[in-house]
Amino acid sequence: MKKFAASLFPPSLMRLFQAQSGTTEHEHSGRQASPAPVLVSGTPATGPLVLASPHSGHFYPEAFVSSARQPLDILRSGEDSFVEQLALGAQALGPPLIQATFPRVFCDVNRAAWDLDSRMFHGSIPSFVAPSERGLAGLGSIPRIVADRRPIYRQRLPFMEAALRIRHYWMPYHAALANLLEQARNRHGFCLLLDLHSMPAATQAGSPDFVLGDRYGTSCTPHLTNLAEQTLQGLGFKTARNHPYAGGYITRHYGRPGINMHALQIEMRRDLYMDESTRTKHAGFASLADALTIMVEQVLAHFPSHESKTQSIG
Repeated sequence: MKKFAASLFPPSLMRLFQAQSGTTEHEHSGRQASPAPVLVSGTPATGPLVLASPHSGHFYPEAFVSSARQPLDILRSGEDSFVEQLALGAQALGPPLIQATFPRVFCDVNRAAWDLDSRMFHGSIPSFVAPSERGLAGLGSIPRIVADRRPIYRQRLPFMEAALRIRHYWMPYHAALANLLEQARNRHGFCLLLDLHSMPAATQAGSPDFVLGDRYGTSCTPHLTNLAEQTLQGLGFKTARNHPYAGGYITRHYGRPGINMHALQIEMRRDLYMDESTRTKHAGFASLADALTIMVEQVLAHFPSHESKTQSIG
């Protein structure tokens, strides 16, 4: 955590945090007792694979919900409901599973820390804020809008609210994820992150069941992307690559094949396993979970020996 703080927070902001050290995050947000922001299941570095579910969190702080312009069902529209449960069979094969317990509408860990729309804050904005095109559109690390472009807040926020969310939610998730990947690579010579997401049901016939995002071949060796795709197609699923989801900040940041760190984003169509209108699982849940388990099993089977520290898996 210290390394992340040193790189993310300039001294001026750290001094402000220290000045507020007598006030806990719970007191600052005025919310009910919350779960740990990050949960890790399984044993790190048992193999080179790490599973992640960054957007399935469903703990919505009371203070956040009460201050929002939109009702809870709208705030939940971007939630990857049950993805962490879909991954349990795959996690039982050995790889650790990391999940965020908070929702993306509150803090989105699949964006760079300071990718923020300055228009959502009052007062001066620090110079280290660096919005991307998506951030300027309101979909940064602290979103201004939900996916259908409805504004989240009734009024502008103090910038310190964003800074505290980055410190208490974004940072712990990335510190834990980076640690898992580093341990796996140190032990096995390489690692693979499978970043698990869900996507809305498409309105057009023939739309894919899965979209595999490898940043157009830059975040993961084609060998692993091909293997995942061929396994899913062999199970009868329709797949696509990089369109419309090529992978976000997590895939781009951690996918570095040149140093034997690979990251593959996997989007699963929600109507395959749940009723989107009621957010309840249906009969397809078990078969999709089985498919994800089989895919992970095939990927693990094609890795070199865990103890060989092979320097390349491409």
